[in-house]
Amino acid sequence: MKRSMLSAVIFLCFLVACSRQDNVVRVGALLPLSGSGANYGKSLQQGLELAATDINATGGIGGKKLQIIYEDSQGDAKTGVSGFNKLISIDHVPVVIGSISSVVLAVSPIADQKGVVLLNTSAISPKICDRATDYLFSFMVSGADEARFMARSFAAAHGASPIAVLYSNNASGIDTKEVFTRALTDAGGRVAVSEGYDLNSSDFRTQLAKIKYSNAQFGYLIAFSSDEFGRILKQSRELDVKLQWYSYSGFETRETLLLAGDAAEGVIYSYPSYGRQIQNMESLQNRYHQAYGSWADIYTVTSFDALKLLAQIMTSGGSSPPSIRDNLRKVHTATGIFGPISFGTPQCVSRDLEWKTVDNGQYLLRKSPL
Repeated sequence: MKRSMLSAVIFLCFLVACSRQDNVVRVGALLPLSGSGANYGKSLQQGLELAATDINATGGIGGKKLQIIYEDSQGDAKTGVSGFNKLISIDHVPVVIGSISSVVLAVSPIADQKGVVLLNTSAISPKICDRATDYLFSFMVSGADEARFMARSFAAAHGASPIAVLYSNNASGIDTKEVFTRALTDAGGRVAVSEGYDLNSSDFRTQLAKIKYSNAQFGYLIAFSSDEFGRILKQSRELDVKLQWYSYSGFETRETLLLAGDAAEGVIYSYPSYGRQIQNMESLQNRYHQAYGSWADIYTVTSFDALKLLAQIMTSGGSSPPSIRDNLRKVHTATGIFGPISFGTPQCVSRDLEWKTVDNGQYLLRKSPL
């Protein structure tokens, strides 16, 4: 009798659990929630949470609640592979939102092999777009696009004036540096000196000294973390390295300004254009400030837009990996905060870029070219 009652209770619990599972659609998120890229992971996570709040407040995914399951990659490829395998084999998610170039490049072959959608929302390595032909999609502007934009604009403005390059020795830094160097050479410019540094470094004086004695008047900074951006700029000032620094969209974070202080003044960098969506960006900034007491950076925006798009696709076309993949390929009319969204061949979005600068402690649109 007791065994029968126990069996009935277990069976009832099983039915309740299954019922709850049936009312939930799960999405995986593989983010650097610790390690040197943790500030990016935090921005990505907060963008996802804001989007999930909106989605669930308006009916979820076809009436089912959207749930995000997070795994911490620690910004490490090996750890990322373990987290990705857990998400697809134990949590059975149909799609994983990924970040950090080395991690995305490491798990993309698994995504193709297992037939699970991998949507990159922050990694910039040009090699990501080279691989985005099956289940990998990139919602982030490629480092190749920003590097070519920088190279061509610089050559047009300064001709053959030499420029120094300081980059992080990881997938995003190395790959972007190589594209920039080729594009600059093709445009008639030249690199004075190219210096790499290891991740998690805190002392950049050796590289900066070499740049200083190269007599270059301009520098292109492809740092990885806000901490690196801040330390490099402060040490550059301490060593009296008289450069006009240029950079890319990853430069614009709250942490960079806090760490660099006055040393960030005058840095010029490329950034996706809001275009006609400036009001949507202002609305997101207001919500972000109310929720987190800060302001949204590029990673908040890309993760927010990506999850909103995924929700639309899964609601109208189903949540199986093949249907998500096929319907992402058909996206041509969606609009996000950075403008129209469409995935070309390879499956990467393209963005219009513009120049921004730091002026009096603020990130502002630069009205004139380089």
